[in-house]
Amino acid sequence: MNWNDLAGDSPGALAQLIDRLGSPSMLTEAGLALVITILALAAPRLGGVFFGRIEQAAAPLLARPWRAILFVGLLAVAARAVFLPWLGPPSAAVHDEQSLLLQAQTYLQGRLANPTHPFWEHFETFHVNQVPAYASMYFPGRSAPLAAGLLVAGEPWVGVWLSFVLMCMAAVWMLQAWVPAPFALLGGVLLVIRFGVFSYWVNSYWGGAFTALGAMLVIGALPRILRRPSWALGGTIGLGAAILMTTRSYEGMLLCIPVAVLLLARLLRPSWAGGRWQLLKTVVPATALVGAGGALLLAYNVATTGHALLTPYEVNRAAYAAAPAFLTSPPLQSQLRGPAYFRDFYRAEGRDYQRRYSTAGIGAGIAGKLFHNWNFYVGPLFTFALLAGLGAVRREGFLLGTLGFFMLGYALVTWNFPHYTAPLLPVLLIIVMRGFMYLRGWQLRGRPVGLFLTRAMPAAAVATLLLPAAAVVFGVPRLNAEFTAQACCAIGQEGLRNRLIARLKNEPGRDLVLVKVGPHTPLHYEMVYNEPDIDRAEVVIARSLGDTRDRALLQHFADRRIWQFDWRPDLPEAYTLVPLSPQAIAAAPR
Repeated sequence: MNWNDLAGDSPGALAQLIDRLGSPSMLTEAGLALVITILALAAPRLGGVFFGRIEQAAAPLLARPWRAILFVGLLAVAARAVFLPWLGPPSAAVHDEQSLLLQAQTYLQGRLANPTHPFWEHFETFHVNQVPAYASMYFPGRSAPLAAGLLVAGEPWVGVWLSFVLMCMAAVWMLQAWVPAPFALLGGVLLVIRFGVFSYWVNSYWGGAFTALGAMLVIGALPRILRRPSWALGGTIGLGAAILMTTRSYEGMLLCIPVAVLLLARLLRPSWAGGRWQLLKTVVPATALVGAGGALLLAYNVATTGHALLTPYEVNRAAYAAAPAFLTSPPLQSQLRGPAYFRDFYRAEGRDYQRRYSTAGIGAGIAGKLFHNWNFYVGPLFTFALLAGLGAVRREGFLLGTLGFFMLGYALVTWNFPHYTAPLLPVLLIIVMRGFMYLRGWQLRGRPVGLFLTRAMPAAAVATLLLPAAAVVFGVPRLNAEFTAQACCAIGQEGLRNRLIARLKNEPGRDLVLVKVGPHTPLHYEMVYNEPDIDRAEVVIARSLGDTRDRALLQHFADRRIWQFDWRPDLPEAYTLVPLSPQAIAAAPR
């Protein structure tokens, strides 16, 4: 295999970064940051009475820790619920989402994987294995929220929403161990504002919030264990680690290693000789839950690949892809299975990997990772707080050490999405809130510049919601679905595949849709995804492999209406759907 043939031309990471600098959301946030900076310098006492009353109104929430936790949970529910009439459950459009939905549906049928279909080559698709078992390639915990949503409400997005609410509540609990109560409450509120309404963490099936929930449990339990170890805290940190292990194993490990080192160092400290038994009490429940997570991974591997130490992710990449998950690994010698446009997709996917071949490319890749994660988690609006927080914690080895260790390890990862770095969110949140603490007391020539900034930043964060809110409710302005580039705006409309399935389900009978592969087949929008039990599905979508091979498939589904789907970007619907008659099927060459 010639890797250069697969790599194609690659737009530079720097060019992508510059393009994102001009996005409406980025410009709005940067503009607001500039405005509040000017106001802080020119009129730092502006709105002092108004902000003071808000802080006084929040005082009852600080009397008991559970009140702040409950308030943020209710706020997370209400903030997204307000827009349900205009922005309902999202449609799965990205390959990853479809794969995770398959995983969740499989769980609800009482299985970890599904048997291979006899006509599996017609059902090959992105990020899904057909052999040795029909299953998602992702780690088993990724779709746990989706499965929970299907179980309790028949809607996978309910689980996504619930996982985000729990993550915000856990964030307040976590912060209460690291910062004073008012700043813990503020941190939870800021999470809701930034991620709980229009971000892809709550408006897609990619995940992020569930992984971050595990990280919040780990980092929230850590200082409590060091102060007063208990069985409950051991269970909490073990549960968090198990969530990280089964959702994002590598990035979760990057967070858990510094935690384990700190706990081990404290355990071995001579002055802790009398407290070692207390600390060891946490080990039993933590080990049990981490062991359960490991057992789940092994069982999932056996079910999906037949080997306990072989993951479905590795099987999938070996079958279709060329770029490995880590920049330090050699190109994959894969089978390059599937139709020709699969190779086009994986050629485009490999652009990030290509950067390893030049110093400039490596530098651009690291810069892209730093910018992307800064833009999503912090943005221009909270940069003052981040910088102040980094200064405030400069002598705290654990926070800065964890941040540095994580980013060094993450630099080795080929691709870059904010849900990859979700395990780092609690550390970033602590640093930002420490920055708020520092700024609140900072004065410039006796003027309360820092106090104004700490009050204006949350207000400006609320203002950032106005533009996407108008786009959702009134349809103007029209915003591109920037999706993962920043915290806003995952506000896409219902996908074509979902509309097609809904259209067919509204008519009596069962259907088979045969998708033709042509020059207009899109790389990033795939139609061929199906339910776990393909033969029993009301609508089955298969890929055409030529008349001869299609004939056997059509005979297998002879009791269904047969449709031929063609991509037609020149038409308003972007496709044609033509019924195939029994005569046409019978006339197909053998």
